[in-house]
Amino acid sequence: MPSGAKDIVANRLRLSVAQKLRLLLKTFRENGFIWTWHLAVYYLSSGMATRSYEKLQWRKLKKGLPGLSSLDANKHIWEHWDWKAEGEEWTLSPAWKDSLIRHVLCRYIRPGGDVLEIGPGAGRWTGALIERAGTLRAVDVAESSVQICRKKFNGRPGISFLVGNGKDLSGILDGSVDAVWSFDVFVHINAAEAAAYVRELRRVMRPGAVAVIHHGKSGGFEGGWRSNLTSEAFHEMLHAEGFSLLNAFQSWQDNGKEYSVGVYNDEITVFGLP
Repeated sequence: MPSGAKDIVANRLRLSVAQKLRLLLKTFRENGFIWTWHLAVYYLSSGMATRSYEKLQWRKLKKGLPGLSSLDANKHIWEHWDWKAEGEEWTLSPAWKDSLIRHVLCRYIRPGGDVLEIGPGAGRWTGALIERAGTLRAVDVAESSVQICRKKFNGRPGISFLVGNGKDLSGILDGSVDAVWSFDVFVHINAAEAAAYVRELRRVMRPGAVAVIHHGKSGGFEGGWRSNLTSEAFHEMLHAEGFSLLNAFQSWQDNGKEYSVGVYNDEITVFGLP
């Protein structure tokens, strides 16, 4: 459900039942039966949708269910995704993307290094990474994404795209990576798989390497079909593998304007290998 609709549902709690009934009567007098009927249907259906979403999230956590973020589900979704929009359907605005590249990607992805991208999709961030990298290797569970990226960036020296298994980073050599970038990927990876990736990052990153990972913060309760991964759990995984937490933020400032990481209370975590 869009975040605006969620806000409207929550705001209903600020009116008593009696006041809601009086409001319904006023809208009927002012707008007629058909408009008021559609309004009532909207409120009832959106309220039920919100409650259903909360209940399925709670059950997922209580029972340890994978939800829509299992390895098989992710592979199926992204293998069959319509990539005509090239992933830009998740871009909040051109200004937001430009600012994220300048203030986040270019800040932490040092020029000239060996860069690893996890989950390039249709190459939404890959072009900017190529401009920074000496070499770039990108791994995605969807073969369709890999084929799109190979065609899109064909002929670029030092660039390679690999189909991954969603469990490890096989094909990436030990200690061969200076920087890691992953956006709109770990938001859909459950904690168990995220922990496996963290162990693999420990293997492939060189001393002094830096990783920038976009992930969910609250285990899926903010919407967006986020996985069960939380900020606390992710940071614990990093500490357990000996990484240093360099930064974690949900927004950044650019020329007096604040940009959010996403609309679902997402977070970007930056960490390094000492």
